Amino acid sequence: MSDNTYNGWTNYETWQAALWLDEYGFYSLQLDSWKDNGEMPTLDGDDVYTFIEEIILDKSPEGLLGDIINGWISCVNFNEIASNYNRDLEEEA
Repeated sequence: MSDNTYNGWTNYETWQAALWLDEYGFYSLQLDSWKDNGEMPTLDGDDVYTFIEEIILDKSPEGLLGDIINGWISCVNFNEIASNYNRDLEEEA
């Protein structure tokens, strides 16, 4: 059995998704929401997936590019990313 982890993440795709979420300011958006609502968000994998879906899947590429994107997104561990964000948010409290 081979080890497919990448830079401490489940796999390359999860690491890459986490990097892009940082690039799109996902963490800052969660902090802003917390400040506006007065309630610390608790994220789950669906929250992370939905954000990424809004970024890339709304463009709805078809054919080869669509298949590549769907293959990539199916490898991302969204729960791991959400847990990482939740841990970081708890440290802000």
